[in-house]
Amino acid sequence: METYELEKEVHNALISNVELMTLLPQGALSIYHYVMPSTLGKYPAVVYSPISDVPALSGDNQEMAHRVTIRIHVITSEKNTAAEQEKFLRACKLIRNVMLSLKFRRRQTQPYIEDGRAILVYDYERSVES
Repeated sequence: METYELEKEVHNALISNVELMTLLPQGALSIYHYVMPSTLGKYPAVVYSPISDVPALSGDNQEMAHRVTIRIHVITSEKNTAAEQEKFLRACKLIRNVMLSLKFRRRQTQPYIEDGRAILVYDYERSVES
């Protein structure tokens, strides 16, 4: 499986999660590949992108498996209400469940605040056959 196929699988799994779609203000339109428009302002929003694709297993001068890391940003406003915070945390949990169901494992989680937005960054990794 190639990285672009894995990206498509992640996207389809995220938009297929009905509960997640109800938490996002624009449903599937709140999920972005690589970059979120800076003027969006509707939270929570999700941005996913591949950040790494490295050989994991090789033999006889052939790559037999590779390890792909997908980074997911879950974004909300820094000054959100309790209800918005609950939606944000619930969305994070649903995304984690989706990624685990796709056989990814979480490598790290990093929270940060930037430009008035609270962001949780997740790195999920999966080994796939070449």
